[in-house]
Amino acid sequence: MSKDVEISSYVLDMMIHHAEKQYPNEACGIVMGPKGKKKAIGVFPIKNIQDQLHEKDPEKYTRNAATAYFMDPKELKIVEKEAADKDFDFKLIYHSHPDHGVYFSDEDKAMACPWGEPNDPNLGHVVLGVEKGKIFGASLFYWSEGDKDFLERKLKLESELA
Repeated sequence: MSKDVEISSYVLDMMIHHAEKQYPNEACGIVMGPKGKKKAIGVFPIKNIQDQLHEKDPEKYTRNAATAYFMDPKELKIVEKEAADKDFDFKLIYHSHPDHGVYFSDEDKAMACPWGEPNDPNLGHVVLGVEKGKIFGASLFYWSEGDKDFLERKLKLESELA
């Protein structure tokens, strides 16, 4: 289902705004929508606490927020409750790559598939490329059961539509 999720220009714009605002650090968040539907309608930016984790334990958390993200568990719980209250589910996890390409890294795959396959194969992942504070690309990565890997679907940016 994640490859078929409907991402409106509004939803994409909200993710882009968050990614540009958080630059030079990685932005991260959740997009949700009604259960059983393909529509992604609610964007929920989540605080990236990677810097705090790195500061407390640099051996375990070797990277900082410019090259990694870790969603604040407290904020994530609030968003999970909001989804349950509205009978919504998570459609997408998104994060940005400041000054790096739009790709699903080995680290991204490891986080999405802690035991080799995703916990939720219907959950898509959007990666937003941001360079010098401006978006330059975005893609949806979705699990392919046949390939046992994430495949890419490029997303059209407003600048590409004009």
